[in-house]
Parts: sequence; C-alpha cells; structure tokens
Amino acid sequence: MDDAELVEQVRRRWEQGVPPKVIARALGVRPSVVTPVVRRIAAEADVSRGLGRVLGCWVNCGWSVGLGLDGHPEWAELDAPAGEAEGFAQVLVAREGRRGRATVRGYLADVHCLGVKNARDPETMDAGRIPTAVRTYYAAFDRPAVEIPIELGRELILGAAAYARGLGFEPAGAFDEDAAAFLGEWDGPGRIEFGRDGQPFYLNGPYDNPAAVIATLERSVGAGNFHVSVAVGPM
Repeated sequence: MDDAELVEQVRRRWEQGVPPKVIARALGVRPSVVTPVVRRIAAEADVSRGLGRVLGCWVNCGWSVGLGLDGHPEWAELDAPAGEAEGFAQVLVAREGRRGRATVRGYLADVHCLGVKNARDPETMDAGRIPTAVRTYYAAFDRPAVEIPIELGRELILGAAAYARGLGFEPAGAFDEDAAAFLGEWDGPGRIEFGRDGQPFYLNGPYDNPAAVIATLERSVGAGNFHVSVAVGPM
C-alpha cells in the first residue's frame, strides 16, 4: 500500500468514526503510522472550515474520574486524578491566527450531569503568550493543566453537551454555535461514557436550582437511576 492509498483508506474510516487503533488493525499497520495521518486529515478539515491550526489543547487533572473510557483507553492514561475537580472538565483550546497571533477559548463542562456550564469569549494574543494564558486559566487548580489531543478536548465538551441534552439540560447561553465550531467538527455520539460510573451524578453548584434539576432527572431517567449530592440549603 503506497502513501496515497494509506491516506485514503484512513480518511474513509476516520470519517465513519472509526478510532485510529481500530483503523491500524484493519489496515495491518502500527497505530504510530495511522495517528499522524488522522491528525493531518483532521487539521485539513479544520482549515477547510476556516479554523486555524490547533496550537494546543489542555484540561484539568481529574477530568476522567467516573467516566467510561473503554472506547479510548489511551485517553485515561493522560489524566492524573487530583480529587478536587472530579466531575468537571475545564478545557482550553488555542488555534493559530494571522501574523504570529493566536486565538484562545475556554470551556467548562460538568461531565457527570449538567453538561456545558460556561464558554469564554475568544481572546486573541501573541502566540508566545499561550503558556502564560494556560497557567492563568488553571490558576485555581492545585496541579498544572494536562495537554491533550484536540480530539479529546472536543469530545469532552461536545460529548458532555450531548449527554446533558439527553437528560433534559441545555448548555449555558454562552455556548453558542461559534463556541462549538471552534472545537472542530464532531461526529458524535462519541466513545466516552459520561455520567459517573454509568449514571448521572448531580453535584449542586451555587447558582443551581437543585429541586428543578432533580425533577428533570426523575422525568428523563427515573427515580433511582441517578445520584445526587446536594449541599445543605433550601430545596
């Protein structure tokens, strides 16, 4: 198989949502051969939609706790659970702009229940300032952010949004079409099992209405099919 045929075989399977490791097995080549081809194809797709090249993607430690990652076991190896951020994925994406500039956007998702909680407006900066932007965005965490493939960052945010919609929860208003498009094309449903250990797990936040959330979960999945941890206060 020559290089051109390899690329076309990989492209056809990748566009069908087949994971790189499965593509490699089907084609009889090593995953290390397929992975860079998939990344190049994905980058070309982004460029065709007017998105700059991905300069980096990051997430907080602890993002994987409770998630089902059997479809992507290699992603689980990227995490270092920290404890304090369990159930949340704070993702930062940087893309190439013009003349050495970069555009950065941040997202916050409750991956156990409510989906996308926040999406920051894009910020343009010199590409050399990206490391500082990463440190600032994750300053509240005890551990540094973990750099991850854009495919994982995209799956965490768009997959969490889709999961929450299935439960009856819409993303935060700031998560509009532009914010979603910045992550790149997603051919969901993906291969992460959201929720905590297979079920929705609701941990209330300061601006939530716990009674309304619980009522929604009872309608969508039924009593006894979700878990709740609510701080003391009015229901």
